[in-house]
Amino acid sequence: MKTKFENIVASCQIRFNRGEASTWKHSDFLDLSREILRDTKVSISANTLKRIFGKISVYQYYIPQQATIQALEKYGQNLQPNIINEPSEEPIASTTQQPNKSTQSRLNRYKIPIAIIVFATLVVLIFIFFIKNDETKSELKFVGKEGNLPATAFFEYTVPESEDSLFLNFGDKTKWQYVTAGKAHSAHAYLYPGLFTISLQSRKNTLQSTQVYIPSNKWIGLGYRQGEELPNNYYEFLARKTGKDSLFHLSNVQLKTKGIDTSGLVYTRLCNFTPIDIEIQNFIFEAKFKNVLDKNGLYCKSAQFQITGNNKNIRFRITTPGCSNRITNLLSEQSFVGSRVNLSKFAMDLSNWTTIKMINHNKKVSLYVNNKLLYAGNYQEPIGPIKGIFLEFEGTAFVKSCSLKTEDGKILYNF
Repeated sequence: MKTKFENIVASCQIRFNRGEASTWKHSDFLDLSREILRDTKVSISANTLKRIFGKISVYQYYIPQQATIQALEKYGQNLQPNIINEPSEEPIASTTQQPNKSTQSRLNRYKIPIAIIVFATLVVLIFIFFIKNDETKSELKFVGKEGNLPATAFFEYTVPESEDSLFLNFGDKTKWQYVTAGKAHSAHAYLYPGLFTISLQSRKNTLQSTQVYIPSNKWIGLGYRQGEELPNNYYEFLARKTGKDSLFHLSNVQLKTKGIDTSGLVYTRLCNFTPIDIEIQNFIFEAKFKNVLDKNGLYCKSAQFQITGNNKNIRFRITTPGCSNRITNLLSEQSFVGSRVNLSKFAMDLSNWTTIKMINHNKKVSLYVNNKLLYAGNYQEPIGPIKGIFLEFEGTAFVKSCSLKTEDGKILYNF
């Protein structure tokens, strides 16, 4: 068998006609590979040819695959060298014959290393499986809270062994808490209302998550500086309409007297997180407001509102012209990001009184701005029981009204 294979290799070398194979370069083997493919329709890589022609060392009894041998034989068949063949060998092209004793002996020699390779592969796969499975043995559980607003929430968690650093993300823009492997407890203070998702995670992936609901049971005003973590540097007060026109307004003067830096852009928010105990499918959100534009700066200004459900949210943002790339709108399971899609229709002048009306009927949402239809779309996943709403601005604003009511007129929130 080996003698016949050597004859086939020698005949290929003669046909290729580039001298001794020991002098061939990598480009020669690439050319030979292309010639064999052209003549036989069988692709043999340059590295495999290097092993066959002795440029890459192999073990003593190396024999390539049957298809490779047949392709080589076909390529060099018209130029067989003058070497005596072994008379006892059957033609290589025969694939149904039983292996002879030398072939069987060679196969027996391969059984042990093959078994070792198979066993090692199984060990690696089992190791990978259990390492991956170990990462799923994480737990995160909300076990209770103390107080209403502010409130301290308590958690229990189990952290698996992991090559990645793991953290607790409390969902309120505070600094993540680094955690180590094992079981432990954690307490965290929430200083403003909302429905927060707490996650046990690496920098990129979430292992476990849970929720904490911090109700307000009233309207609250919030003001904070752009780029600041809201709970660490903000001003909160009980929101009431003020002035002869019955307006809500949180001014820069108020923020400045409370220690908020107003030299740059600030955010203001009007919110109410009083829980609605029943799930409401059809509702109407309405608001009337105007932004206070800064004549001395080139800041983007925007207004956004959110209906926070127990499962999903509905959120729309309107911005001043030139800033639509910064918008992210949410419609239950769907998200629309201004840096990826054209949301220019959500850019408009907000310095005059602006009215918003959003109608949600059987998961079909219609958004009107100043009595003109701006957007219509559907969603699939129910948002669940409503936990609260907010109206938020880049910069300060005047709010004349903000409400959420059922389709038949029952008031859920009204400012």
